[in-house]
Amino acid sequence: MKDFVTIRDFTREDILHLINQAIGRKNNHIVQPANQKKIASLFFENSTRTRVSSETAAINLGFEIIGFSGSEGTSVKKGEPLLDTAKMFQGYGVKALIIRHSLAGSARFLGDNLDIPVINAGDGSNCHPTQAMLDLMTIYEKFHTLDGLKIALVGDLKYGRTVHSLLQALELFDTQVTLVSPPTLGMSSWRVEQYEEHCGRTVKFAKTLKEIIPTQDVIYMTRIQRERFPSGAEGEIEYKKIGGKFLLEKNMLRKCLPSLAILHPLPRDKNNIEVHPDVDSTPYASYFIQAENGLYMREAILQALIKRELKGRKTNSSPKEKLFKKMKVIDGKKMGEKLVYRLDTGILIDHLAAGSAIRIHSLLKLDQIRDKEIVICSNIRSNKLGRKDVLAIHDSKLTPQELYKISLVSPNHTINYIEQRQVVKKGKTYLPTILKGHLICQNERCISRKYHLEYCKETFIVESQQPLKVHCHYCELLMTGDEIEIDS
Repeated sequence: MKDFVTIRDFTREDILHLINQAIGRKNNHIVQPANQKKIASLFFENSTRTRVSSETAAINLGFEIIGFSGSEGTSVKKGEPLLDTAKMFQGYGVKALIIRHSLAGSARFLGDNLDIPVINAGDGSNCHPTQAMLDLMTIYEKFHTLDGLKIALVGDLKYGRTVHSLLQALELFDTQVTLVSPPTLGMSSWRVEQYEEHCGRTVKFAKTLKEIIPTQDVIYMTRIQRERFPSGAEGEIEYKKIGGKFLLEKNMLRKCLPSLAILHPLPRDKNNIEVHPDVDSTPYASYFIQAENGLYMREAILQALIKRELKGRKTNSSPKEKLFKKMKVIDGKKMGEKLVYRLDTGILIDHLAAGSAIRIHSLLKLDQIRDKEIVICSNIRSNKLGRKDVLAIHDSKLTPQELYKISLVSPNHTINYIEQRQVVKKGKTYLPTILKGHLICQNERCISRKYHLEYCKETFIVESQQPLKVHCHYCELLMTGDEIEIDS
């Protein structure tokens, strides 16, 4: 593997390898100076622990650090695209790039376009994989396993990127996850759905912190972020009311398990604190150890990427995937009452969802065909669908590579290739595993959204054809057929 972008790229073995490497460094103070000398640290957003531990890890491995913390005083303020900035540092000879950026998918975008390893130090509210790895390391040190544990994630689960990555990692281990959050800040349903689908376990939900304390091995607290609430007095009141419900204090721990570990990615918010300082003196407080472990884990990650020691999960893409599936031709004649069926030679697209033909006409750019007759018939009777649309393209030989986009709009369609008024081939088109363009990611903070002006081509991974499910290659947002927006 070249990049460290998302936990979902890694196998269980990769995770355990990094944990063991990091624990070995912590116990033995291993320092292995690298032959190469420079690492770029590009923090477009504020950071203390992630930036300092990442840069210290690089220094301990023999690297020099170049880069910046905050975009003030850089060409970013002049409107420089993110990729231009990153390519400049690659040209200066850095051997890896550590990046924190406000746009979801920014690290993936750079990883796809740079030759050097890219380490994601947080991309908007999407994910924070290096934090998840040091979280796992801390849990592993405490329990000597990552299996058989009950783990509660508490607080802002909607925007908190640390818990997004941690939930993805826990797919690979036998854990029982409980989610505790305000209704407005709950974990996105698609993230829960993916977790349950990938590991076969059901997530539990709780309304209050007190009810889960006696049963949990790990309680992972997060900060309720004031900036997610409305501005003004009303928003401040709502924020404090919610924050107060998720305050963990020492007196709440009387009935907890003796081995309980309390984690927090830090920082705590002193204005509306979520883990009271009186918890710091208990044997359950693991968050400062957690922060310390960031140094050793980030050393292990950087060294593993430079040496290319990580295998990574296999992708579903296949160079031999078929975009067309043949169907048996039962009746070779297409001579119905409607004009649309009266083709001598061409393509008849049948069984389209009622009202979809005009949209498909635009998606296939048939309006650019000037020398062919194209006939659309809308909302006609159908024994199979009740009502349907039909689209006829006369004297045309469009290929499955040109027609697969129909599956985005009407997956139950059939395509008839007609010669001399006879159907010579019939079938359905299917989407490729990797879909470039055509769709718009519904995450407004995704780097692929055009108004961010980062010139990032929309790319989606097709997880399921029927029912249609795709996820954004960059920000990982899962979208179903009803949720996708086609880019016209």
